[in-house]
Amino acid sequence: MPDLKRLLQLRCIGVGFALLGLGVGPAQAEGFDGLEILPEPVMREDSPALLNAAGTAVPLSGAPVTVLNFWATWCAPCVAELPTLIALDEALGDRGLRVVAASLDRSFEQIAGFWQQQGWGDALEVGLDERGALFRSFSSDALGARGVPYTAILDAEGAVVSWFVGDTDWAGEAALAYFNGLLDAAE
Repeated sequence: MPDLKRLLQLRCIGVGFALLGLGVGPAQAEGFDGLEILPEPVMREDSPALLNAAGTAVPLSGAPVTVLNFWATWCAPCVAELPTLIALDEALGDRGLRVVAASLDRSFEQIAGFWQQQGWGDALEVGLDERGALFRSFSSDALGARGVPYTAILDAEGAVVSWFVGDTDWAGEAALAYFNGLLDAAE
């Protein structure tokens, strides 16, 4: 007689794969390919500080929706998507959406020089993630951070509600519809 425990494990695995095949699991926003929407917000227990140019911690809670984008000056896809994050901030900042660009570079001098060279001024709130400590706090299987660019969408408490790996058009129609929905729900 086969081992009953092993048989049940195999059946559970089979059901899990069947559910994944049916699209059950992390939700997707319509038309926003690659965005992973978590079934429940995830609060990270270990949350190292993101520092601003003055060396003080950048709060990751408080705004109805915070778009936390991890990037670096040496990352071409990161640099390519930053203008779309600036456009997203311009489009929805007045509604309470906040965009924070968390750099994995070595120093604020490096970031400031690059930012000035691009002509972006103070278009976004920029923070330094010293030694990538904050980025690593997003590297669990549930939160998906493996490389940059990586973007986490946070609720007012700072919990992760969705995430995206890679670069995308953050000011595109699907992204704007998704963020408008989040902001509507937060009101």
